[in-house]
Amino acid sequence: MIKFSASEAALEGFRLTRERPGTIFGWGVVYAVCMFVIGQLMLISLDPELIALTRSNDLEQADIERVSNLLAQSLPAFLLVLVLVVGLLSCLMGGIYRLVLRPGEKGFLHLRFGKDELRLTGVNLLLFAMGMVCLTAEIAAVGAAQQGSAIAAIAAVVLLIASIWLGVRLTLATPMTFALHRFAIRDAWGASRGRFMPLLGMIVLAVIFYLMVWLLISIIGAALIGLAGGAGALENIRGLSGTAIVGVALYLSLQLILQVIQLVMIYAPFGVAYQQIHGDPPANPLRVRPQQG
Repeated sequence: MIKFSASEAALEGFRLTRERPGTIFGWGVVYAVCMFVIGQLMLISLDPELIALTRSNDLEQADIERVSNLLAQSLPAFLLVLVLVVGLLSCLMGGIYRLVLRPGEKGFLHLRFGKDELRLTGVNLLLFAMGMVCLTAEIAAVGAAQQGSAIAAIAAVVLLIASIWLGVRLTLATPMTFALHRFAIRDAWGASRGRFMPLLGMIVLAVIFYLMVWLLISIIGAALIGLAGGAGALENIRGLSGTAIVGVALYLSLQLILQVIQLVMIYAPFGVAYQQIHGDPPANPLRVRPQQG
C-alpha cells in the first residue's frame, strides 16, 4: 500500500533550505537579476505616458480612463512579461524538482532551460489561466452578493470551494510533468483522486511553515535595519557607518532570497507528494543516509 505523509512532504522545503543554503542563495541572485532584466524590458515596451500617469499621485477620472486605454494597447507587452516571469518561475521550479526527484542531473545551480522547463511553463500558464477564470468568477459573484443577491452569495461560496478543490486536485500537475517528461494534467487528476484531504493538509502545512520562515526573516530584517539606524538612515547610505553598511547588506541578502524560499517551501512538498504517491523511493541522497554498522 502506498503511504503518503502530508507532514513529511510539507517539511521538504525546510530540508532543502537547511541542506542547500548556497544553492538557495544562488537562486535568489538569479531571480533578482532576471526580474531586473524583465522589469527593464517592461519599461522599454510600455508607453512613456502610461508610466508617467501611474506615477502620478493625483489621478483624475479622465486620467484613469486614459490609463485603461493605454493598458489595453500595452496588452501584448504585458503578455510577453507574463510569459517571461512564468518561464523564470518554471526554471526555478525545475531546479526544485530536480533536487527532489533527480538530484543526479547537473546544471548551473541545478537550473536548466530545456524541454522540461518549457513544459512546466506551458502547464503553469494553463494553471494561471484557470486561476484567473476562477478569480474573475468569484469577484463577480461577490460583487453581485454585495448588491443583496442571495443566489450570488451562495454562488460565491460554491465557487470558492470549487476553486480550492480544483487547485488541490491539480497539485501534482507540475511535479508529474517534470518527472514524466510530458504534459501530465490528466495524470495529476487521476493521481490525486481520493487524496484531497492529505494534499490539502500538506499545502496548509507548507504555507504555515513558510509564514514562520517569513516572520523570522522579517524580525531579523527589522533588527538589522534598526542597527543601521532605522529606515530613515537608508535615505543617506553614504553616511552609514561600516557596521550599518554590513547590516543593510545582510538585510538585502535576506530579502533577495525570501521570494525563492517561498517557492522552495511551497513547491518542494509537491515533488515529495508525487514521489510518495507514485511509490518511488527517495531520489534525493540528502535524505538517504547509509546505516552505521
